[in-house]
Amino acid sequence: METTIRKIGNSVGAIIPSALKAEAGDKYKIVKIGDTFVMTPLRDNLFAKESDWVGFRDSVSEEDREWDEVEG
Repeated sequence: METTIRKIGNSVGAIIPSALKAEAGDKYKIVKIGDTFVMTPLRDNLFAKESDWVGFRDSVSEEDREWDEVEG
């Protein structure tokens, strides 16, 4: 897929092809790495509903804990 950067007021923008299933009002974080733009969707606060996390702590394995402690 390709798109063209277009002038929109004092800014520029791009049309996102419908095949990518973006919807009007979706929010993204955009970063530029070299000459590449990376768009990452912004999601609601993952910790907003405490009930979604019931049992999560018990699901973390020892291997997970060790991985988290690896220095990068």
